[in-house]
Amino acid sequence: MATTRQEKEAPAVSCEDCGARCCRYVATQIDTPTSKRDYDYLRWYLLHRHVNVFIDHGGGWFIEFETPCEQLGEDHRCTGYETRPDICRQHGIGDTDCEFHGATEPYKMRFKTAAALEAWLDRRGIDWRFKPRGGRRVKPADRDQAAGDRGDSESTCQPC
Repeated sequence: MATTRQEKEAPAVSCEDCGARCCRYVATQIDTPTSKRDYDYLRWYLLHRHVNVFIDHGGGWFIEFETPCEQLGEDHRCTGYETRPDICRQHGIGDTDCEFHGATEPYKMRFKTAAALEAWLDRRGIDWRFKPRGGRRVKPADRDQAAGDRGDSESTCQPC
């Protein structure tokens, strides 16, 4: 027996049950971190408000921005339903397509703060910290003064 397009598009679960959680964030996959620089970038992301990093159950790493869709109404329904993007049309069609209605949490691991990521890395023995650089940091005013003492017309950037 053939199914109609409408039957295929009907969500297996009610979107009202969770308050349209999938419409309240955007996530994109990032490279799996392998270096101190990569971990430093993750820390930097997490120092920003409403930004998270997570690992999915397949081991993929993602950066997540907690920001609601502009078309999400107060009633948790799409105000632009008829013209919504295809990614929205396809989401939640199958029983396992909605990450929030499965038997497990959608994240294998989720970090909301740099401190949480750092603690997780430490527990795993991952060397993520940069060693302090030698010498002192030069303040811009000191650098300008030093350039003036040398007779340079413009200050030059010195390695820290």
